[in-house]
Amino acid sequence: MIDIRERLTSNERIMVIAPHPDDESIATGGVLLHAVSVHAPVRVLYMTDGEDNPWAQRATEGNWRITSDDRLRWGARRRSEALDALACLGIPPEAVGFLQFADQRLTSLLGEGAGEPARRLAEEIASWKPTALFVPSLEDRHPDHSATSVIAQLALARRECDAQPQVFTYTVHAPQGYERRGRLLVLSRPERDAKEQAILCHASQLKLRRRFLLRFLEEPERFELGQPAAVAADATHPLRLLRANCEEWSFAVRDSFRLAVDRATLFLISQGDGEVNSMSLRIRYRDGRAPLFHPNGGDVIGEVTTRKNGSHLEVTIASPRLRHANLRLAKVELWWDRRLWFFDRWPWLSFGLLARPELRYPAQAPVIQLERRKRASEHDQGRRRGKRQAPALAGESPLPAPGSSFREPGLDAPPDTRRKLEPA
Repeated sequence: MIDIRERLTSNERIMVIAPHPDDESIATGGVLLHAVSVHAPVRVLYMTDGEDNPWAQRATEGNWRITSDDRLRWGARRRSEALDALACLGIPPEAVGFLQFADQRLTSLLGEGAGEPARRLAEEIASWKPTALFVPSLEDRHPDHSATSVIAQLALARRECDAQPQVFTYTVHAPQGYERRGRLLVLSRPERDAKEQAILCHASQLKLRRRFLLRFLEEPERFELGQPAAVAADATHPLRLLRANCEEWSFAVRDSFRLAVDRATLFLISQGDGEVNSMSLRIRYRDGRAPLFHPNGGDVIGEVTTRKNGSHLEVTIASPRLRHANLRLAKVELWWDRRLWFFDRWPWLSFGLLARPELRYPAQAPVIQLERRKRASEHDQGRRRGKRQAPALAGESPLPAPGSSFREPGLDAPPDTRRKLEPA
């Protein structure tokens, strides 16, 4: 493990992006205290005010019925608590910004049009020019946290965002069996006391979540460098990438009663050539074709084809909006889960590479690029000799043949001749 204090010196400009008030204290309270102690400039941005927090509001205020005015008042309270907490950490109000996107709706905003949230965040990053950026991990199971991670990736890849910070990710709501690793920050006793006071400033959250919040005092703060770029290999995930080319993505969706009954929605995001495109569609469990409509209107932007294939449903999305993608993301969300439960059952799948990989791995980028060129050469030689392509780097998708579509290993046969998929 590497002590992150060695990286965070007085020469750094440190920006923390928090999905809600309280995330800044529990995930990065020690980082902010250290930044203040070495006189490094700090900026804290909140994606939402945390206003759609009904169970905590009911428990705290004792009212079952919550109106839109009640939510606005709750959001104002949480903003005030955030400023009080940051004061305990030595951060002045002028170093704080509230973007005020809708709480609990960041994933929906991505499906409706990822360009606007990414543009606003890119403007903030470009104007302040951080050298170290702390954002939630794509692995975080809270949908607002993982969506914030996606928005941050899209913002950094925009052309107008000329900042090149080193990105550190944190996980607040870890999936079961998740191994925390990477850089860490061990708090001293005075830092622990200050972090505790900051957490206790979020009084609106203590009625239901006091034990959860204070648990973050018991272990070091941990951060990973950058974001994963490979297709998730979780066998429990119902979604598997089959292939992806410039205008067509194809997935195998595990045919299950839960997915069929719970009205599963598939979110897709692509970024490339200065464009960010997003779409969402209902997964229909029957063979056929259907038009794909623009998320903000009635215009047809593509076509969705579904075909039963053994224990899976093969879903192919064809649209010009998927072309030239340097970053591709997909997610399955259940309607019933979103109504009764805050957390994601499955994480986003990330496949493809960012247009500017140095934003994620600045210290390793030259080595990785050299390895990719070498592996691409070995891959071409192997194709000529009838050999398998060279293995990918750890945590990275295999390189497709030049000009070909991306295909998951083992699923290279044409659709008509491919054997039926085995149950996942």
